[in-house]
Amino acid sequence: MNENDIKKDFTQAYERAHAYWAPFLSEANTDLSVMLGDQWDASAKRYLEKQRRSALVFNKVRRVVKLIEGYQRKNRLALKVDPVEGSDQATASQLSALCQWQMQSCNAYHVMSDAFSAGALKTGVNLVNLFVDYSRDPLNGDIKIKRAPHNRFLLDPAFSERDLSDCNYICRRELLTKDAVRSILPAGKRHLIDNISPRGVADGKYEYGALARNPAGDNLLRYDEFWTRTHKPLTILMDPAAGLSLPWKGDAQTLERLLSAHPGLKIFETMRRSVELAVFVEDQLIHQGPEPGGLEDFPFVPVLGFFEPEYDQASWKLQGIVRCMRDPQTEVNKRRSKMLDIIDSQISTGWKARENSVVNPEALYQSGQGQVVWMKGDMDQAQRLLPPDIPAGLMQLSEILDKDIMEIPGANSELFGMAESDHMQIAGILAKMRQAAGLTILQDIFDNYRLAKKLVGQKLIKLIQANYTPQKVSRILGQPPTREFFTGDFGKYDAIPVEGVLSDSQRQMYFAQLVSLKQMGAPIPWKAVLDAAPIEDKGRLQAMLAEEEKARASQAQGQSALMRLQKDLARAKMRSDLAGAAQKQTQAMKNLAAETGERVRTAREIAQMDRGALRQAMPVIRKMQKEPNHARDHRQAAQPVLP
Repeated sequence: MNENDIKKDFTQAYERAHAYWAPFLSEANTDLSVMLGDQWDASAKRYLEKQRRSALVFNKVRRVVKLIEGYQRKNRLALKVDPVEGSDQATASQLSALCQWQMQSCNAYHVMSDAFSAGALKTGVNLVNLFVDYSRDPLNGDIKIKRAPHNRFLLDPAFSERDLSDCNYICRRELLTKDAVRSILPAGKRHLIDNISPRGVADGKYEYGALARNPAGDNLLRYDEFWTRTHKPLTILMDPAAGLSLPWKGDAQTLERLLSAHPGLKIFETMRRSVELAVFVEDQLIHQGPEPGGLEDFPFVPVLGFFEPEYDQASWKLQGIVRCMRDPQTEVNKRRSKMLDIIDSQISTGWKARENSVVNPEALYQSGQGQVVWMKGDMDQAQRLLPPDIPAGLMQLSEILDKDIMEIPGANSELFGMAESDHMQIAGILAKMRQAAGLTILQDIFDNYRLAKKLVGQKLIKLIQANYTPQKVSRILGQPPTREFFTGDFGKYDAIPVEGVLSDSQRQMYFAQLVSLKQMGAPIPWKAVLDAAPIEDKGRLQAMLAEEEKARASQAQGQSALMRLQKDLARAKMRSDLAGAAQKQTQAMKNLAAETGERVRTAREIAQMDRGALRQAMPVIRKMQKEPNHARDHRQAAQPVLP
């Protein structure tokens, strides 16, 4: 595509987007003015000026905006990378550490909060721009993040997705010095702006931009970017057996040889989405080529407020929370200005008297507010002037309007840290529940912000993988990257950007996670928690802990020796008891054997007797059996009885 065609496409795209978004830009500019305190339009100011009244402003919108903005800033969450189930934990940890370092090094969390405040709350939209700056690192570059205000860009009117996936083009303008433009352009294109000078005359574009009229006007160049989404043919090489696919970037002949050598491989023709960039400096085409960061997508993430893509009128489909507070704020200013005018214009106290009716006219000026009305005619004596009262309904109406400014956008008294009634005792848990209920009304705005942070994380991972070398990754992390670190689809299938505890470094986040697990009851030693703690003079505390552990180890060693000695004594006693029991058992067996032998001999002798002899011996045997019993009884009777 030649230069004339590119410039023609840019002009048509700008005119089409400007014609659609002009009503929104006008309303957004008014929203921003109201938030800043410029709340009277030109006609109202002229009316007040004719009546010699001041255009007083009682800005209550700022309080509500700063409340929600302060809540977001106070409850910031970090951007980290978690592995998908079954994925590589080491690679995900390295990506998480690098993202954390990157977000801290370029103040990305502050940029995101500024975009949330200026976009979601005040005007309705801001863009977060990710780019690579080669000014300090010509080899790798440094990834930077900055905010694009609502009045410096125009989106495709047909976009409806919050990730800009269906946006076909973006127009953006900056006013830069010649050296700043040189630092952005590729090295081979920098000489093209040597003969370009600022025109100093507004061209009518981006009329709501803060620098549209170039008030300095002497050395700033109009730098326009025209981002367009393109679709290019792409050949996919597939292995159905292994379930793998890979984009083919080689030539056709090499592909034919590869297919003939491996009949199982298949090819698939498709279209690949990409992004082209055209740069104009003072309406002259300076550069045209693919997206320079390697994203193959827009390097922008929108931070949206209330967005209704199905509504066609641009002035209403996109807006911040200021929009719904404009009318109540205007009425508050009118009513309070009217009340003050009534008070100032009426004669609160004074006198009405006839000329020459008092001896000392100066005395009348010394009472009340010094207002005296001199009259001619019949008046017997001076009369006091009494002021009219302000209508009570006007005060009540003012209070209602004050309450509307808080309640319409979704704020309530609990969000401001106060109870609804001074006489109401509210428990802390109930106050938190009411505060959470108030924030539920604004949940879609916070969801849009979280989505924007997730999209920033995805684009940040791609930029790191596309631009940083392993040496720079090792320098940042203190360890070499894993083998899967530069895998293009690792951030798509194996890890996802999520929110975590915000800290100044990955080490502090690790400490917060350890403490959380410790509180949940995980068996984590205190030494591991202390080693990860980001506290001052940690060495002395570690030495104290080491001494205490050494003392506990010595005490445990003594207790262990005592327990071993007790066990040895118990085993010795058990062996002695077992030996005595064995000896007793042996003696019992000997006694049993002797008794058994005696019985055998007796049985053998009895067997040798005949029946007659046995019959003759039976009386003698019975007598012998009875005789020991009588003798024992006699001996027991003969023993003395001890007292």
